Amino acid sequence: MPIVDAHVHLGPCRVFGWECTEEQIISSMERNGVDISIVQPFPGAPDPIKIHDDIARLAQKYPGRIFGIASINPHQDEKVVYQELVRCIKELGFVAVKCHTIGHALMPPAKDADILFETARELKVPVMIHNASFGIPFSLPSLVIPRAKQYPDVPIVMAHAGACTLTPEAIFIAGEFKNLYLETSWCMTPDIKWAIDYLGADRVMMGSDSPENLDAEMAKYRVIDITEEQRRKALGETAVNVFKLRI
Repeated sequence: MPIVDAHVHLGPCRVFGWECTEEQIISSMERNGVDISIVQPFPGAPDPIKIHDDIARLAQKYPGRIFGIASINPHQDEKVVYQELVRCIKELGFVAVKCHTIGHALMPPAKDADILFETARELKVPVMIHNASFGIPFSLPSLVIPRAKQYPDVPIVMAHAGACTLTPEAIFIAGEFKNLYLETSWCMTPDIKWAIDYLGADRVMMGSDSPENLDAEMAKYRVIDITEEQRRKALGETAVNVFKLRI
């Protein structure tokens, strides 16, 4: 089973002031033995449509190793958002839709988020939601609850799993809904083990958020006291299954 980084960004970001390049992504993958990265624009991308195209080109350059997540600010004409999400999934082969709570100042229960969840349901792909202590109040894990109830047929990946101080909340909320999964970038090592023990490794997936952080995230999974089967699932199998990666 391949090792999968379920959450990494490409391009510049005006919100966080970060930038990740193609070279950084591929170099960090090679350095850490990561087989697949699931790549998305930053929420503050100056032109997210261009970054979607860049991700698609990267996927063509590295077939079977790069997959995309569509991320576009929903606070605009709904038709524009819908058309881009459909283009990304149907034409570019992307595997999920992003709901970026802090980057787009978006509460998951807000009406403007409807288009993200409705389109994901229509296209039968997961939604990844930024849930972390960095981004309160938009990013509170509890704000996922209404959507988990409303869309039980849509897998929802809680990016960052409440890191760092809200991880217990994220774990217990995920325990109440079978369609919730945790991606653990920036989480503390004991909390990752707790999530795996409480939910099962088939509900937890490794992510980096940034090529510069991949070494640290991989190290966490090397040192936590879990079985090799649990490690295999969290490091790749869960993401392959949730995102239906064709490998």
